[in-house]
Amino acid sequence: MDWRLELAALAVAAAGWLCAVLTRILALWTVSGSVRNVTASLPAYWDGVWLQWDHWDLAHDGSLHCSFYQALMSLSGNFRTWRALIMAGIGAGAFAVAVGAAGMVWFPRRGQIKVFSGGLFVLSGILLLVPTAWTCHHTSQPLGGAVPLRRAWGPALYLGWISFALMLAGGAFLCSRFVYVH
Repeated sequence: MDWRLELAALAVAAAGWLCAVLTRILALWTVSGSVRNVTASLPAYWDGVWLQWDHWDLAHDGSLHCSFYQALMSLSGNFRTWRALIMAGIGAGAFAVAVGAAGMVWFPRRGQIKVFSGGLFVLSGILLLVPTAWTCHHTSQPLGGAVPLRRAWGPALYLGWISFALMLAGGAFLCSRFVYVH
């Protein structure tokens, strides 16, 4: 395989891994708020896997108030599972970047290293896809309550889909374009 194609595939997959890190950092996974909030008396809540944001716009200043979840053990099993999968995906992606970069520099003719790195990128993308798709499905479920609330996808979910696509494309390209060099 041409080393420029390998480098491009590694760069695409590494960009996907960086998007996965940003997905983990962003707390804006889902948005919920009132449907007809003309008085701005109710907040919009941005829920994440790590933090919760309250967007009160009473003064029309667009202020956000961030808070960590107070009791992590009281959160549902979904949150703990999402956290574990995201961190496992980021860890697998970091290892894939390290293996891929080392393979390009020190072992440029060893195709097995490229395949291993590509496989780790695909695994990392799938590990990130699970909480992203799970959250998208959970967000589409109706909310109950006295006040009609809406729930929508946040920016982190879109970034999670982009990250999955980039890691899958780069990893699959590294795996499929491998040729043994004797």
